[in-house]
Amino acid sequence: MNITALTGTSQQTRAIGRPSPLLSVIAWEFRRFLASRLFWFQALGLFGFLLLMIWALHAPDQFSAGVAVGGGGGEPLSGFIAGTSAGGLLHTLPTVLVMLVLLLPFLTADGVTRDVHRRTHELLMTTALPTWAYVWGRYLAGLVMSLGLALLLLASILGMGGLLHLTITDYPAPEIGNVLLLWVGMVLPATILVSSFGFALSTLLPRLSTLVKVVIMVTWIVGALVIPLGLGGNTTPPPAWYVNWDPTSGITALGLLSSYAIHLNPTITNEAQLQQFILSVENKMPNLAGWFAPHLLLAGLSLVLVLVAALAFRRSRDVLH
Repeated sequence: MNITALTGTSQQTRAIGRPSPLLSVIAWEFRRFLASRLFWFQALGLFGFLLLMIWALHAPDQFSAGVAVGGGGGEPLSGFIAGTSAGGLLHTLPTVLVMLVLLLPFLTADGVTRDVHRRTHELLMTTALPTWAYVWGRYLAGLVMSLGLALLLLASILGMGGLLHLTITDYPAPEIGNVLLLWVGMVLPATILVSSFGFALSTLLPRLSTLVKVVIMVTWIVGALVIPLGLGGNTTPPPAWYVNWDPTSGITALGLLSSYAIHLNPTITNEAQLQQFILSVENKMPNLAGWFAPHLLLAGLSLVLVLVAALAFRRSRDVLH
């Protein structure tokens, strides 16, 4: 009786001290990411490119031509829209977001299929690691890294906005609340959606993982850049459902820009008054009605696709091939 009791106590102690299989998989993936020089080069390269892109797109020269009027004495007055303001970000954020999305499929899609391509799948599947922990651990690790890159995008907007504010006269400091709202409503759901969609489809269709990446990237470019460019000169506004549910935010931004139209006051007689008036318009709180909740809902629904992939995943290589 005593021996049995001691054995049972020893087993319970080992069970308590044993780490969660899910946390173990996530830790393995983090170590792999952190040990990869390519990942660090990609992250630093993305951050540097985002800073350069935001500087190029958000400088005053990019927005000055659209707000020139005649002053009280007939002389032309001109002002600019700050690219890091709410109104300015609606012009450029979908374009900047494309650069992040182009990297995400390569970061997350091969979480499971990587083992198949490296011929290490059979070895891992002979361990006692639960299937659910194997799939979800790989996904969550990739998602955390993707969210880290999304935070780099946020940091680049705030950092470059602050730099432009310090170096250019009348350039306003970024409104942190507005920037965070647009980041949460547009960048965060897009990051989760692309990461989840790419991972789930590649896990279910490992032989087509490259095709999955290509389809995601091409679809996003068309939705974020090509379609809005075609509709930009159209006087008819895009359908409300498209504005609200567009995951790329290209059409969403196009629909929201109407509330940032600048209707100049005839009493404005100098450039200082004009710039102050523009500032009051461009830094308005974005209208969240209609589009904010659907974007978050799309991100949530993409998690269901990951759940389906985890439930449908089979450990047998015959099924994978």
